[in-house]
Amino acid sequence: MSQIFSFTIVLTFLICTFHASATSFLAFGDMPYTQVGHEMLTSTGVLHKLANATEHDFIVHVGDMKSGSLSCTNELLRSNYALISNVSSKPFVYTPGDNDWTDCDRETLSPRYDELERLNFIRDNFAVQSPHLPQFKRQLTLPENQAWVIDDVQFLTLHIPGTNNGRRQILLSNKKAAYNASQSRDEENIKWLNSLLSSKRKAAVIFMQADLYQPHKYSGHCNKTTKAKCDGYQLYRETFAQYAARLSYPLLLIHGDTGEFCFTKLANNLWRLNAPGDFQFLDIAKVTVTDDKNKPFSVSALHSKAKVAKCKGL
Repeated sequence: MSQIFSFTIVLTFLICTFHASATSFLAFGDMPYTQVGHEMLTSTGVLHKLANATEHDFIVHVGDMKSGSLSCTNELLRSNYALISNVSSKPFVYTPGDNDWTDCDRETLSPRYDELERLNFIRDNFAVQSPHLPQFKRQLTLPENQAWVIDDVQFLTLHIPGTNNGRRQILLSNKKAAYNASQSRDEENIKWLNSLLSSKRKAAVIFMQADLYQPHKYSGHCNKTTKAKCDGYQLYRETFAQYAARLSYPLLLIHGDTGEFCFTKLANNLWRLNAPGDFQFLDIAKVTVTDDKNKPFSVSALHSKAKVAKCKGL
């Protein structure tokens, strides 16, 4: 048998073996809020140890890398980002949360920050890395939006923060500029989504911070004319529902922001996972994309043995 033929057989075997294994990843958010959560993520912490003992392809933090009661200083943001980005030795992806920039102007904080200035800081410091992920790319207009593909599964992030998608509690920024920034993010998010979900895939997984399915005080679309007292997430709920209705593959939404750790099917081809974190559920979720058409996503906690609850909300 020739060396070339032998090499071809081995290479084919390795490729087939790689693709035979299911794609798995880790997801968490809203951490660290407390010293307890911080310690769990350090190199000697239980979540750090469990993450590195668990088979996975990458890990995602869905925003809020600090408590909303703490000031958004450069030092805290940098140190907490360094912490969460080193929980696993595998590629790390982060999408911003409201505690990281939108809520940095709260009157209870000292010092307080212009939220748009903090957003620029987030982009300049945490939206420049290129994780070693297949077909990884960033959106040019919103560099915090990322995308990659593993085993024909499309993964992407959308910058959708809490605080009504950045349209509520604008205390230090120029309000016109803040509303325009929110509108621009919506437009660019939809462009990004449309550009990535146009092809046939095995599945798609979308990461964001905001819980789109919590009851909201206001109803109706936010847009260029209705900038406030509107539902900053209605656009996305409708868009995801429309995609699920016409896609030939399953779609999973993964978010944080609210306290519950839960997983549920919203509609045909549409699921959502509220990732663990916050002070209520200090854990990391393992998600596996399966070949089961009825249950295309499997979710479990690394630390807790409890069964993942079904989500409530809209």
